[in-house]
Amino acid sequence: MNFSNKRLFVSLQLVLFIGSLIGLTSCGEPSIGGFDGKEYDISLSASDSLKASLTKIEGGYSLSITGLGSTKDFSEDDKVPWYSIGSKIKSVSIDEGLTHIGTEVFTKLTFANYILPSSVTSFTSTSFKKDTTLYTYGTSTYTNTENYKVYYYSEELPPTDSKTYWHYVGESPTIWISKTIKVLFVGNSFTYYNDIPKMTENIAKGLGYSFISESVTVGSHTLEQYSSETDEYGSQVYAKLKANKDYDYLILQEQSTRSYSNYSSFELGATKLKALADSTQTSCQTRLYSTWGFKEEADSKNWTIPQMEQNVRDKYTTLATKLNVKVHQVGKAFSSCYTSYPDINLYFTDNKHPSYAGSYLSALTHVASIFSCDIRNTSYIGDGSIDEKTVSTLKDVAYNNYFTK
Repeated sequence: MNFSNKRLFVSLQLVLFIGSLIGLTSCGEPSIGGFDGKEYDISLSASDSLKASLTKIEGGYSLSITGLGSTKDFSEDDKVPWYSIGSKIKSVSIDEGLTHIGTEVFTKLTFANYILPSSVTSFTSTSFKKDTTLYTYGTSTYTNTENYKVYYYSEELPPTDSKTYWHYVGESPTIWISKTIKVLFVGNSFTYYNDIPKMTENIAKGLGYSFISESVTVGSHTLEQYSSETDEYGSQVYAKLKANKDYDYLILQEQSTRSYSNYSSFELGATKLKALADSTQTSCQTRLYSTWGFKEEADSKNWTIPQMEQNVRDKYTTLATKLNVKVHQVGKAFSSCYTSYPDINLYFTDNKHPSYAGSYLSALTHVASIFSCDIRNTSYIGDGSIDEKTVSTLKDVAYNNYFTK
């Protein structure tokens, strides 16, 4: 599809599909077909002519917004007509003509991002759920963006200014990042097997990003050890962060069981390392790298491997909330793949460390988490040891793991 045709298609019918959605189980709700064919006037005033339509599709509904003008504002007292079936809406289409999006219009939907036509000139700080990514064709700078990530369309690499931009990679919206992203991984063997940092760099470069990865890793080392400047390897972390101010991300991976076996140590180490990055770097985000379950430890606790991973994930999530940082949910991707695709071996021969396929899945998750992009489009497929079908499946797993909340 050439750009002009694609632009016309997107302008006429902007449809976004984001993963599989959770079913609604509330009592007294209309049946799945109860909203099929319903149409609602959502116009702000008599001078506007906006209509919202619901159509039954496989597993849920499609929501279409058509017409001209501004939507009304909705609230807890005056709910959007699709309030009770928000989790069953699997696609949204927005025609050119919508100019302003009022309060609470899309907050009950589960999508992580939307593509907005050029006719949309404004929205409120509560038009979408918090942290939604908005890919827009609009040219004017939006206000009320504090709760969203807003990107403006540019077919070519855009000039450096205060705006952030997106473009298509294949058929997927992808963020333009013209600067070089520099990342420091701190962890142990769950990071250095198959050189996951370098693999992350190669996947990012395969999407067109300029990316540099560095790492400080040694087997079984804990974040508390790394957080001490007197520790042999901790001193290396301190030296890197004190020597340069240009790291964009610090990615911290705790020893495989310590997140739940010694949470206080996990918290202490991560907290100190985040403080170090905050004090030495110009603009660096600390991220937590949540790891996977494995047979030996799971068996010793009478857990399944996914149950072990869930325990790890819970502790990472708890700490991330306390530190106000994000988690790279690598373990969750492992559990999803382990459950849905048991023929894919994610583990090395010790059934603990990652195989090459497991490392590739980890690296895909890191790239998706950093760039909020469709990592399925990367040209990097590894060293050739993974067959084409497995590469495709791992890309799908990583994508769905990140974009399906």
